[in-house]
Amino acid sequence: MAPHTHIAFRGAISRQDLRQVIAATYHQVWWPATSTVRYSDGDDLPVWHEPSGNYLDPVTGELQPAWDQALDNIGPEDEPRHVARFGPKFDAQGVLAGTKDAARCVRYLTKYLTKQIAGCHTADTAAQRDHAARLADALRYEPCSPRCANWLRYGIQPKGARPDLIPGLCRGKAHRYENLGYAERRVLVSRKWSGKTLTDHRADRKAWLLAMLDLDPADDSVAYKWERVTPADHDYMPATQRLMHVLADRTAWQAAIAEARRRAEDRASQQPAAGRAA
Repeated sequence: MAPHTHIAFRGAISRQDLRQVIAATYHQVWWPATSTVRYSDGDDLPVWHEPSGNYLDPVTGELQPAWDQALDNIGPEDEPRHVARFGPKFDAQGVLAGTKDAARCVRYLTKYLTKQIAGCHTADTAAQRDHAARLADALRYEPCSPRCANWLRYGIQPKGARPDLIPGLCRGKAHRYENLGYAERRVLVSRKWSGKTLTDHRADRKAWLLAMLDLDPADDSVAYKWERVTPADHDYMPATQRLMHVLADRTAWQAAIAEARRRAEDRASQQPAAGRAA
């Protein structure tokens, strides 16, 4: 039940280089300290002062420090609130495109797209269930972001403070049991490390497909206009029906690509071999 990541990339990198990168990779989060709980639940929580737009101490009326002020109070002797590093577990596998191993790895990676994070592992023992329950309970009051309502519990106004914030009732995804503390996107695109944008990747796929179909890119003069479908449109379909259409389209595309590959192999086999001895 430890956090882990799956990474797939093109190219060949030695395992030694990967181990060095992993050992040198870490992330620090410099947030205010939460070692002291200043306010508990109930009537002791800071109150919202509408004229000033700030939270005040319920007894003394003291102004609670704003988020930027709390960051400025972090001194050189303080430690980062969180430090994330990779653990000792490491498994690198070289896979060739078009092989059974490649198809297996793709299935393994994509199966997590339809699962909740908490559903990726089933607790089989009482110890595992207790561990998950303790984690969910701890996440209730753990600040998940600079805007989390839980900062009021520690005498700090969240960033962009607004009325009706209650510690322990933050709506952030990190506090939900099904996310187990993870609030960001589960699948990250590669534009930050590949040097290519999504538009570049689409252009690469289009060029590959045109070459596979033996089509001239200059003949592609069709322009498309994309609009978001709304329930008011006559061709609107529920999500389940749209998914079935997508699966049917993908199946047809795979069949068309397989047929194009077969024709390309036939054309290559029919060409005379260059440099063949007489």
